[in-house]
Amino acid sequence: MFFKHSTRWWAVLLLMVMAVIYQGPFQYSKAAESGEQIFKTRCAACHTIGKGRLVGPDLAGVTTRREESWLIRQIKEPDRLIAEKDPIVMQLLKESNNVPMVPLGLSDADVAAVISYLLSIEEQAVVSTGLPSQYLPTVIVSIMLLIVLTFTGLIVGRKKVDVR
Repeated sequence: MFFKHSTRWWAVLLLMVMAVIYQGPFQYSKAAESGEQIFKTRCAACHTIGKGRLVGPDLAGVTTRREESWLIRQIKEPDRLIAEKDPIVMQLLKESNNVPMVPLGLSDADVAAVISYLLSIEEQAVVSTGLPSQYLPTVIVSIMLLIVLTFTGLIVGRKKVDVR
């Protein structure tokens, strides 16, 4: 009797843990979706992602080349980095014919959303399984759920049979 009840509790607990884990991609994708809109309206006039240089540099792979703290400052206060003679900014300025990036007046949340968008683009590029990366969490959770249901069915469905 205890075994049946403890199995149910473990199954419920496991499902709750999976539900919490599964919420992560949705929150991340909402931030990335917001960041995509901000990028299209505020950044795309000067930058591309994987389509070559415009006025500013191509941002493909930027989150792997630069630290997040630097990216936050560059997006939020590019004029201060120029005033501080940041070596990366000075090189980028030289490559863009001394056309500086202007401060866009974005909030901290907007900057974080843009960085989430850039990260999501790079995650999609890294996944080379033939499966779009946005489906990967669904596939993983589905496999985990199938294993849990199989395990639960095997335990709960056990019957003692008298063989005569």
